[in-house]
Amino acid sequence: MVDAAAPAAPPAEAASKKPEAKPRFTARLRYARISERKMRYVVDLIRGKDYNSAVSILRSCSKRGAMYVKKLLESVFGNAADQISNKQLDIDVNKLHLVEARVDPGPIIKRWRASSQRRPLMIQKRMCHVFLALEERELKESRKERTRRQKQERQRKASAGKAAAAPKPAAKPEGESKKEETK
Repeated sequence: MVDAAAPAAPPAEAASKKPEAKPRFTARLRYARISERKMRYVVDLIRGKDYNSAVSILRSCSKRGAMYVKKLLESVFGNAADQISNKQLDIDVNKLHLVEARVDPGPIIKRWRASSQRRPLMIQKRMCHVFLALEERELKESRKERTRRQKQERQRKASAGKAAAAPKPAAKPEGESKKEETK
């Protein structure tokens, strides 16, 4: 017995043509002994930057949290380098950008200290958790580079326009030039 012909299903590749998800490389620092507000200030400096500029910013930053974040950022880069070499991914490490940088509060250590008239004064020693993620993205052009490029393009167009508008000297026939020389 022959079954009724079922409609042909499109191939699986053609049906689901989604762009390939770019791999993300992550690292997490937990229980850092610095308050989240102080750490957030440092993380805000590098959010959205590429790896090389983020490291240079952290080297010159005088905040205490910069040391923690720089070490964590180098760890993320090391994770990326390991995964790229192990899985033979086609990723340019110079195009890695910090796509996610998050600082969350951690637990608070509570201590007591004697105050005036035998009153206890609570001391809160705060901690935080930091999460960083790198992903490959195209390098953004800085304003300075963009204006320089646009200026060069305008100069090229202007020089090309002048060359096209300039009248070309008419070439004299060979016979006329010889006649002028003999006279």
